Amino acid sequence: MDYSDPNAFTLPYQLTKQVRRDVYPLLEPTQPELSAKGKTVLITGVSGGIGKVIAESWATAGASGIVITGRNVDVLESVATRLQSLVPPGTKVLAQAADITSEDSVAALFAAAKEAVGKVDVLINSAGSLEGGAVGGADPTKFFNDFQVNVLGSYLVTHHFLAQADGVGTVVSFTTGAIANVFPGMGGYTASKLALVRIMENLHVEQPNIRVFMLIPGIVQTGMTVDSLKPYAKDSPGLSGSWTLFLSTPRAEWMRGGIVSVNCESAF
Repeated sequence: MDYSDPNAFTLPYQLTKQVRRDVYPLLEPTQPELSAKGKTVLITGVSGGIGKVIAESWATAGASGIVITGRNVDVLESVATRLQSLVPPGTKVLAQAADITSEDSVAALFAAAKEAVGKVDVLINSAGSLEGGAVGGADPTKFFNDFQVNVLGSYLVTHHFLAQADGVGTVVSFTTGAIANVFPGMGGYTASKLALVRIMENLHVEQPNIRVFMLIPGIVQTGMTVDSLKPYAKDSPGLSGSWTLFLSTPRAEWMRGGIVSVNCESAF
């Protein structure tokens, strides 16, 4: 592999000839085909860079209700202010801090969501953890924090989403192309993301009326990006936001239960 190629870690996961690294006309949140009118969405991990942009995409697309959560209250309030400037009149925005690894906290999150926006139609599991550290070298508690957030946290949020979904809804969970490789120092992260994929695959089979998707966000420059991958971090977080909108539409039915990369070219 030519590691001087900026697409070295992107091309192996593509199913389309065209590789997209930024939002393009068909995936602009303003497109009528991506309208979120009448839909309510709950987005985790909004304290991070990708989650914030996902929320902005849903606001631009006119969602009727947007619930954002994360641990950083100040960031959530700032994002909520930004969303209020983007949403159409009547859209409800709730910023609710939560620790997704605590069931009590997640239960409180959904109780607040019910009061603010009613039933949540779409869940986007974008919260994630990448502690880093070699197997046998990393502190076990730190190593398994990736499992606490990426597996337990995503499961708890999904569990409570399903409890209020009445058997119908959409779940988009973020995974990573790194699950197909071995990256030294990322064992906890890749193993936990692989475990999340299998849980989502089971959900897809067990509840056929729940639309399940797993999304690879590409390589985005965030606080979680490891140094070795920073030269390849050329993907826009807006691409992830647009793809979550696309996956919530009937056009994505054929992708249900599968893993899709944001770098692939979508077709309407």
